[in-house]
This record gives sequence, structure tokens and C-alpha cells, in this order.
Amino acid sequence: MNKFKIGDLVTMSAAGQARDQNYSVLGRTGIVMGYEADVTWPILVHWLPIPPRFPTTNFKEYELKFVSKARRA
Repeated sequence: MNKFKIGDLVTMSAAGQARDQNYSVLGRTGIVMGYEADVTWPILVHWLPIPPRFPTTNFKEYELKFVSKARRA
């Protein structure tokens, strides 16, 4: 069971920021678009503003966190 639902706003967690491959989405807000069963990175996230490469990418749960309500405004 995943803590994120489709439509949730997310950003990179500290663990996700520590990964070298997530540099293109650092500081961005993403929308959870769906889940893919039986894959290594099951959470599908679309990033805004759209990065130059890979606007929709997959992540593990620990790499993401909810966007705070203060940041949504």
C-alpha cells in the first residue's frame, strides 16, 4: 500500500535529493499520475514546470514527500 494517491503534490525527499540521477527535478513540484505494479520504481510523477528532459518519471516511495501546504500557495 502506497502513502501517495493519484493527484497528490510531491517533491523530492532528502533521500531522493541525495541520488545523483534526480538532479533535473530538484526543487520542482510533481503530481502523482499513477502506479505501475511489479516494477522497481512504481510511482509515476509528472513534474512542473516541465523539465527539458523526462517530464514524467518513476520513483520509489522513499524518494518523494508531500508538498507542504505553505508551498502550494
